[in-house]
Amino acid sequence: MSPDISVVVPVYNEEQGLPLLFARLYPALDALGRSYEVVFVDDGSRDRSVAELREQFAARPDVTRVVVLARNAGQHWRSSPPSRRRAAPT
Repeated sequence: MSPDISVVVPVYNEEQGLPLLFARLYPALDALGRSYEVVFVDDGSRDRSVAELREQFAARPDVTRVVVLARNAGQHWRSSPPSRRRAAPT
């Protein structure tokens, strides 16, 4: 069954802010009384963001999804129309 609400959170070197986000976001969503999922997309962070996301997944696997990209592609590349995309720099 699909959740009623999907929240997608882009992450790039957000180690410092993730604990506060978790502490505020999950209780707010829980209070809605609707099914939800939170999808974190890490864009090649170089700090401990991925470790924080793994810990959050371990704590709330029922509603947490984590996508870890192998390298930073940048938000502008993914959000541009396919006809204007170029290969991401290596």
